[in-house]
Amino acid sequence: MMRIISAYAPQVGCTSEEKSSFYEDLEQYVHTIGDEEVLLLGGDLNGHVGEEREGFNRWHGGYGYGMRNEEGQRILEFAAVSDLIIANTQFRKRKSHLVTFASGGREAQIDFWMLRRRDRNILVDAKVIPSDHVAAQHHLLVMDLKISRPRKARPRTDTLRIKWWKLREQKDNVLPTLLSCLTPLDERTIEEQWNIITKTMKDSVVGILGKTSPGKTKIEKATWWWNEEVQSIIAQKKSMYKRWMHTHYAEDRDAYLAAKREAKKAVAIAKSKHYRELYDTLNTSEGEKLLYRLAKARHRSTTMTTGHIGTIKASNGNILRNPDDVLERWRQYFDQMFNEEFPHPSIPPTECIQGPVLPIAPAEVSEAIKKMKRNKATGPDDVPVDVWKLMGESGAAWLSKIFNRILMEGKTPEVWQMSTTVPIWKERGDSADCSSYRPIRLLCHTMKIFERILDSRLRAIVSTTPNQCGFVKGCGTTDAIHAARLLVERHREKNRSVHLAFLDLEKAFDRVPRDLIWMALRIHGIPEEYVRWIKMLYSRPTSVVRCAAGTSKPFPVQVGVHQGSALSPLLFILCVDAITRDIQKPHPWCLLYADDVMLAAETREELQEEVQLWKERLQRYGLRLNIAKTEYMECGAKIEDGTICVDGNNLKKVECFKYLGSRITSTGDVLPDAYGRANSAWMKWRTTTGILCDKKMPIRLKSKVYRTVVRPVALYGTECWAATKVTKQVLHTMEMRMLRWSMGLTLKDKVSNEMVRSAFGVAPIIDKMREARLRWFGHVLRREGGSVAKTALTLEVKGVRPRGRPKTRWLDCVKTDMAEVQLTTRDANNRNKWKKRCSTADPATTWDKR
Repeated sequence: MMRIISAYAPQVGCTSEEKSSFYEDLEQYVHTIGDEEVLLLGGDLNGHVGEEREGFNRWHGGYGYGMRNEEGQRILEFAAVSDLIIANTQFRKRKSHLVTFASGGREAQIDFWMLRRRDRNILVDAKVIPSDHVAAQHHLLVMDLKISRPRKARPRTDTLRIKWWKLREQKDNVLPTLLSCLTPLDERTIEEQWNIITKTMKDSVVGILGKTSPGKTKIEKATWWWNEEVQSIIAQKKSMYKRWMHTHYAEDRDAYLAAKREAKKAVAIAKSKHYRELYDTLNTSEGEKLLYRLAKARHRSTTMTTGHIGTIKASNGNILRNPDDVLERWRQYFDQMFNEEFPHPSIPPTECIQGPVLPIAPAEVSEAIKKMKRNKATGPDDVPVDVWKLMGESGAAWLSKIFNRILMEGKTPEVWQMSTTVPIWKERGDSADCSSYRPIRLLCHTMKIFERILDSRLRAIVSTTPNQCGFVKGCGTTDAIHAARLLVERHREKNRSVHLAFLDLEKAFDRVPRDLIWMALRIHGIPEEYVRWIKMLYSRPTSVVRCAAGTSKPFPVQVGVHQGSALSPLLFILCVDAITRDIQKPHPWCLLYADDVMLAAETREELQEEVQLWKERLQRYGLRLNIAKTEYMECGAKIEDGTICVDGNNLKKVECFKYLGSRITSTGDVLPDAYGRANSAWMKWRTTTGILCDKKMPIRLKSKVYRTVVRPVALYGTECWAATKVTKQVLHTMEMRMLRWSMGLTLKDKVSNEMVRSAFGVAPIIDKMREARLRWFGHVLRREGGSVAKTALTLEVKGVRPRGRPKTRWLDCVKTDMAEVQLTTRDANNRNKWKKRCSTADPATTWDKR
């Protein structure tokens, strides 16, 4: 790790106290930096260290410039105390390569690079570039370092766990063993019976599936090229080496070198055979799943989590390196987050709805199991949902019995209350700051099955306002993006202003008061028996933090909903709906997607009143509006100065806001979003270059990865664009560069775009944009009148259109698309005809059917 410090010392006119205070603070900070870091300090220190190094021979190289003054003496004393060498005094240079400051005929050396004396072996050169291109008086000081490229550590397992990913290939051996573990329930407590059944399951399959060994590499040589023949030849080579080391005879040395050549040849042949078989496997329909696993593994290797860092900042900003200190810092951080509510008045009680509910049936369990995905990280009990998927109806029937037993006793197994919190970097901010990470909790999969059953029952009862687009059936991010874009577009068309506020709820999911959850459930008419079920899941939860430093001590979780839980999204939107239902304006003037809230008004004053009202309402029930991250946008032809004020704080005014992954601009232009989509697609493309740029990879597989992994990122949100030639060209250029690069072609090869697309088997991305736009338009026409998408489409804004050519509208693009494919709005209800006409098939789809 390298730490670079930029410093600017007090000038000549400053007092001696100011100068002493500066060096005391700098010295104190330097001493907080650990020995394992490479320290580089550079800046304008406003002192002359001079050419002579008398008294400071260990830190001054003897090749400075000028005469030493009082400030230079301070610099040398600081270097001596901190054991730093001055880099630009270590090499004999001409005067022009030493002078860092020139003004009025005076020349001086007042800018310096410093580094620790123990790291002087990495210093190659330090000199001044005599030019005024950088600054008028200061010259650029350059330091060359020779830094060894760090060795990439092999991924290693960090916990002892069963190799559940082998479950499907060992299905025939494992299934009978697992079914035999499903013993009938007896009079023992649910805690005892659950512990027995999980222990029996794991003990019975561990001999078949095996366990990981902490510290060992995740790649198993036995499944790769490390076969018996290679092992035998390698063993012979080692034997010959030991013999030569023992005898030191020339003939033994020659025998060892011959064995070494043979071993190298055998390994090369084995690897070549393995890769040939791998590519042959990938080129089959069965190998496509393996291809996506390779792409996913590549993506995970480029995504940063806490596994990439072993240090973290303490609450006072100091860097912690000791694993125990790092773990304790993470524990304290999440302990505070999950156990402290924002200040708020007491939440009033709500009338309960009494009544019986049906017991859990095996069919409900089977349906919940089907909805869960395979190969997910297990919770504290290390029993994945894959086990219950494998056991089918027998497992579902047994689970329904134990679920009903849990409900009858009113207490879950203790392991259901435990979780593992894993910090995931947000890919922005300081990687050593805890606030730059979002917590994900690994919960027991069996408890998630129970949560999905409960989620399905609750959704059959509750109904939220139509403004909510998040985690509700038949609505999604596209609905909200479409409504926001049309709102801005219709006001731009009539030359009217519209004011938008994008609210940010501070740690929304993590700080929801539990009393608010119970109140929201009762307000939405949830029977008290279901409320009791949910309270049972939140009765005594605890968690541990797992990171690169290890696993922390457990801590309680008393606030918020579980991150990673199947039930949490529904609970959160019910809470927001219960406390803001009466202050929500009709859509599209108020749009919600979980904790992402957009408010709109035609005047700044009206919007300010609404934001203030939302802030007070959220605060009353224990939620908090993050004023620093809440942003305001004014859209229109004439944008005035100023912003809106909330509790005396001015909101940040922006011209572009990334709303649900799509950029909304104050002018209604979609070009910034086109550039954003292209950048996002390039980032996704780079995570798959191991496949897309592999010369040995069949073109059919490259095409499929591009069509299913990369291109959807570029097309996200384009169905809502009022696309122009310029925006289309952005994505067209992006696509052709990707395809040419994947095929190893450049423009100098004189291969036309049509031939490249034909070889890759993809339709032009502009045609896929038209397909997405028409597909979405048909969906909007078929929606009911009160939906977010339909209301935005029929929105009318008062006023008249200004003189001149109007800007391209979304409906103008749709009309042009419909004319090209010969469709009318009356055809929308004929789904087959609409789909057939608007679809643009990729030529490669015929390859996939082979």
